[in-house]
Amino acid sequence: MQATQIIQGLTSSAGPTYCVARLADELYKSGVQSSVLTLGQPPAEWPYRAPLILHSGSLERGIGISCALARDVRKLARAPGILHGNGIWRFTNILPLLLARQVPARIVVSPHGMMSPWSMQSKSLMKTPFWKLLQKPALDRSHCYHVTAPIEYEDVRRLGLRGPVAIIPYGIDMPDLRTEEKHKRILYMSRIDPKKGVDLLLQAWAGLAADFPNWELVIAGPLSGSYPAAMQSLAQHLAAPRISFAGEVRGEHKRMLLSTSSLFVLPTRSENFGMVVPESLAHGTPVVTTSETPWSEIRDRGCGWVIRPDRHELEQALRDAMGRPLDELADMGGTGRAWMERDYAWGGIGEKMHSTYEWLLNGGPRPDWVVD
Repeated sequence: MQATQIIQGLTSSAGPTYCVARLADELYKSGVQSSVLTLGQPPAEWPYRAPLILHSGSLERGIGISCALARDVRKLARAPGILHGNGIWRFTNILPLLLARQVPARIVVSPHGMMSPWSMQSKSLMKTPFWKLLQKPALDRSHCYHVTAPIEYEDVRRLGLRGPVAIIPYGIDMPDLRTEEKHKRILYMSRIDPKKGVDLLLQAWAGLAADFPNWELVIAGPLSGSYPAAMQSLAQHLAAPRISFAGEVRGEHKRMLLSTSSLFVLPTRSENFGMVVPESLAHGTPVVTTSETPWSEIRDRGCGWVIRPDRHELEQALRDAMGRPLDELADMGGTGRAWMERDYAWGGIGEKMHSTYEWLLNGGPRPDWVVD
């Protein structure tokens, strides 16, 4: 079987990049002719066995459109196989419009949270005509949608998209835990973007920092662009102490922050999966996040807090967490890690996706995780 993951570009700090690459690699290990087809600059590293097919000419880098990539997709579509698109709103996400309606290949689409109400409303003046003229007609040619949680399934149906939907979460690599001291540190690690709720976090921290003088807040994420600059200005305006902006972190620095922080927070307004949430739990760190993620189980399993994306609820949850002994927070993190080991190992995730592809190509009984 041939399966090609198609994504507009690769960013080392972005969850979709990791998920797409790691899924392609897991499929490759299982014997699938798996690869990743993309545009733009090559990633800083590619530690995967699945081949990376990169179109990186001046046209691709400049405006994100590639005639060569379009030719690759049309060629791949002429043979039985899987074309698995990732995301919406970009050139690579409307490529089904270039294909004949009846092609041997099967088209799968993973929206990566881009169909959520918040995402659809953001920049709606530009998105509405694009959706009607190009994006929805392209999506209507899909043979299956892949979502990571029921909340994302509801997004697909709310937008009038029909056809089978495979509900399969992404997996998580389990790090080796070292004997390291936990610090009184709250960690945010993600893009610094309006939907992520960094403004809520800064305001909440300003309201409680004075009551917890031994705690610090670290915000890790790329600092280029106007919005990260605006958040740094907001932190200065609020004059809240012990806030640091760490920039983008990778490798050992990232591992150290995740392992030695006592609390992770993602106060997002919209999230389809939120890879940093299971990643934090895998490092034994409990999480505060919102009801706009698929991680409501965190509260029931005793490894974190789930709130609305609201400054006051966030402040209350952080007060509750920081008021507890570090040993209790560490125990909560250990509960979360055990959950990740049991239910989110990449091997099982890859098997489910492989079975979904086989079903789309060859028929037979529908997998249990595929719903109408």
